[in-house]
Amino acid sequence: MKKTEVLKRFAAVTGALCMSLSILTCPAFSLPVQAAASADEVVMPMSDYVAWRYKIESNKLYKRLYNYSTSEWVGSWIFVRYL
Repeated sequence: MKKTEVLKRFAAVTGALCMSLSILTCPAFSLPVQAAASADEVVMPMSDYVAWRYKIESNKLYKRLYNYSTSEWVGSWIFVRYL
């Protein structure tokens, strides 16, 4: 056998051995189990639902942000374009 063939086999065997040992020594991780939500619990969203509302006055289009979570306007009316 040539020296390069011996080195290739040695590298292949060493690589296979390292991979098999890493699988055996790898710690097992598991996610914690969460109980199902009961009827007493209320799910509260963490972010507000905000969307644009539009109005037309005198052939002008305006927009304004509306927070649907708190039922409040955000900011003031902004002119968009002429119709």
